[in-house]
Amino acid sequence: HRLLRLNPFEFPDEVHISEHIDRLIDIFNACWPMYAAMPAVLKESMERAYVSCGWNLRTSDSAYGIFPTFADVVRELNMYVDESEYSSDSKGDYKGALGTRLHSMCNGILGQIFSGESVSDETLFDSNVIVDLSRVGSIETKALIMGLLVMKLNEYRMSQGGKTLPLKHAVV
Repeated sequence: HRLLRLNPFEFPDEVHISEHIDRLIDIFNACWPMYAAMPAVLKESMERAYVSCGWNLRTSDSAYGIFPTFADVVRELNMYVDESEYSSDSKGDYKGALGTRLHSMCNGILGQIFSGESVSDETLFDSNVIVDLSRVGSIETKALIMGLLVMKLNEYRMSQGGKTLPLKHAVV
């Protein structure tokens, strides 16, 4: 038994960074209750995190070959909201709601899952793997992990040319 390690901000070279970010936002929006400008604030924070790690959002090239983590997104969220022209109430709401959720991904078992070196896509998707989520307490977090795994599987298969292949996976 090995602990699942997954950096949701990693993606294959063949996938454009903007597509990946949009998929992430869709997953977070489905798993976490978000209101008003929260999805836009989260997206801006993610984009800033990628830029701070050396990514060009237009060309999808990386100067350093590193991907951001949840800690990077939390840092960028706080800076972005502080610099924004949102009202002080909205700033508090956005930092409180989004910051708390993102920060929870950096602590405890989730911090171990979402930080550090990811399990390779080849290991996850080209061999027999069981991901047991029975010990993940929150339904929101289970949904998030499942959504991220399906997204990673989709992007991995797309990076292999997107051809129609014989059955490779059964997701239960």
